[in-house]
Amino acid sequence: MSDKLKGDNNPNIRPQQPRPENSWPETPPIPRDFATAFQPKFLRDYHAGVMKYIYKGLPCLKSPIDLAIYMLLIHDQKPGSIIEIGSFHGGAAVFYNDLCSNYGLSTQIVTVDFRALGNAKDFNSPVEFIQADALSLKDSPLHDRLNSLPRPWLIIEDSAHTRDVTFAVMEYFMERMQPGEYLIIEDGVIEDQNANKNYGGGPNLAVHDFFLKYPETFYVDEHYNDFFGRNASFNPNGYLRKI
Repeated sequence: MSDKLKGDNNPNIRPQQPRPENSWPETPPIPRDFATAFQPKFLRDYHAGVMKYIYKGLPCLKSPIDLAIYMLLIHDQKPGSIIEIGSFHGGAAVFYNDLCSNYGLSTQIVTVDFRALGNAKDFNSPVEFIQADALSLKDSPLHDRLNSLPRPWLIIEDSAHTRDVTFAVMEYFMERMQPGEYLIIEDGVIEDQNANKNYGGGPNLAVHDFFLKYPETFYVDEHYNDFFGRNASFNPNGYLRKI
């Protein structure tokens, strides 16, 4: 495996954004408190392992707790399509494809990134890759592709982790999703690591702002979100179900 696939670090896919001067030091508890269940020392060590996690030779970079939650959610909900925004090297998408296959599901897996999938020669999978910018999905090939993707959908936003990109993805999908479908907002845990200030407030601020603007669109599905304990996840308040 080449050095670029070792996955020791997940490089920023966009320049980091300074936190706005008028934003909060911590995201206010809307829809709920965003603090995770992880203590600082444990989180530091746990995160170091996550950032080195490899699936079938591809960097996956997923918390094992959240992988377990995905296994449960996918088995329960049986999505017709999984749409991942933010591919990195494709490890997570291959994991979703294998999981669905093991469950006997014919789920279509589509992964989207604004960069070309650099390790395509190693991407031996039926997963479909679409090159598109998460900030302008309406003008991308994904926009038309959605018309033929089977329901129900499971959408996973795991791209730039900035407030603006996360909010844009949420706004794009909110009118296209059907009641009962899921949108997962990944990596709000960066706030526990004091890193969200480098991402314009990060995913938590996007979820907070979205619930203020569109309060009757999604709800936090506590069955999955809190399965191992309240916000015992890298995705605090991130397991959202369409109303």
